[in-house]
Amino acid sequence: MGKSKPAITLFITLAVIAAMLALVGVVFKYLTDARAKAQDKSALIEANLIYTDARSTLEKFLGKKPSVGTLKNIYKIPLNVQTKKGDFNLLVACAPTHAAIPITWFKNKGSKNQDRFNLANYVLDDIALKFQLKDGSKLSQMLTQALNSAQSFEFGKFARLQRAKNFFSYGQFLKILRQYSLEEDDSNVFKVNWKSYFSFGQDYKAIDGEFLSAKLISIIFNIDEQIVQEDFKSGELERFLYRNGADLALYKSPLFAKGAVAAMRCSASYTFGSRSYSISFEYNEGKVGNFEFLY
Repeated sequence: MGKSKPAITLFITLAVIAAMLALVGVVFKYLTDARAKAQDKSALIEANLIYTDARSTLEKFLGKKPSVGTLKNIYKIPLNVQTKKGDFNLLVACAPTHAAIPITWFKNKGSKNQDRFNLANYVLDDIALKFQLKDGSKLSQMLTQALNSAQSFEFGKFARLQRAKNFFSYGQFLKILRQYSLEEDDSNVFKVNWKSYFSFGQDYKAIDGEFLSAKLISIIFNIDEQIVQEDFKSGELERFLYRNGADLALYKSPLFAKGAVAAMRCSASYTFGSRSYSISFEYNEGKVGNFEFLY
């Protein structure tokens, strides 16, 4: 490229390059014309235009089943683009959405869901031991009660916890943590990075078969976390488990998807006029949705 066009070097697949550069082109196209309009309403309109083109671009270039290598590079390398003058900056990053145990697995109704329930509790028991929670079993019971509730769960003086079917948000989970902490006088629950172990939002039937956090791999397969941190390469979970003598029967059970799941949540932060904004959206097996605009 010429001197007037600074190059962006990314060691990623052609599909990722095509998708990301198309997204960047969309952002530049709309924001260049609207840069002088720094009002929030204008920024919202532009964000929707960005999202519309980003959706069609990702669906076209990634398809329903992108390769593990493509997903690995998308998760590993955030895209950062800045103009020479520094008056425009864009950061795009994506993370897998099926890389932890759904918090909804604490709902236990019938033998069909027993294995999911058991795995969720096994992880919670380990967390309770590591972080010295006073009563991990009670926290589990509170989660099960909330999830099995038809419409809501009472928290005394707290507002009613509204729950959509098969959906449990991180905000709803925090309400349970606060109630548990008050009843047990246990502040240790707030020392846990819960998102390393559990996912929040929509339920799904199987955990990603390739992309998991080191902390979760360590607990589920009983491998020292330091070994996981040092030796595990994202996107090569089965190979790593085999080398370390882990329980492959568990890995090949219905609790884990066969290979990587093409599901991610992406965020794009950008400058617009004198302010900064961000948008987020989800990509799930060929479709983009759940767009959010953040001030």
